[in-house]
Amino acid sequence: MKYIYIILLTATVAACKKSEVDLVEKFVQEVKAERYEEIKLPAFNVSHIDALMQHASDKQMVSNYPRPMYSSYYGGPIEVGLVMLYTVEAIRVQVDWPSSTVRVFDEQDLSREVPLSEVLPYYKKWWTENKGKSAAELMETDPLDGSGLTWHIYTTGE
Repeated sequence: MKYIYIILLTATVAACKKSEVDLVEKFVQEVKAERYEEIKLPAFNVSHIDALMQHASDKQMVSNYPRPMYSSYYGGPIEVGLVMLYTVEAIRVQVDWPSSTVRVFDEQDLSREVPLSEVLPYYKKWWTENKGKSAAELMETDPLDGSGLTWHIYTTGE
């Protein structure tokens, strides 16, 4: 009886992990095919970050990708990896849309959009150091803190 319980428990855990990965894989496939048309990002949580990070280095360019409907900003094609990092950021800060655009900017020169190759190392380091932490703990550790980079566009009101 004990062995049957262990087998059932193992199968249940494996099925849950598989469904989490399947949700991410479906999202990635739709983004890469430029067919993601939902108004919101999928209902991801901390358990999905690892699978999303596995696609964060994808340099494929896409023109149709998830972005807030309230934003009028469209900066043109971006890397799939940046969409994945934007999604990780949404999970980290526990919001539907972490900024009004799926772009990272240089805080000293907001006209400069920062490429995936500059952003990715910060997120890889952050995930290596914070993997396994709770959602509340992840919210407190910003991958871009101290980098001079931001997901947000600020205006001075001048």
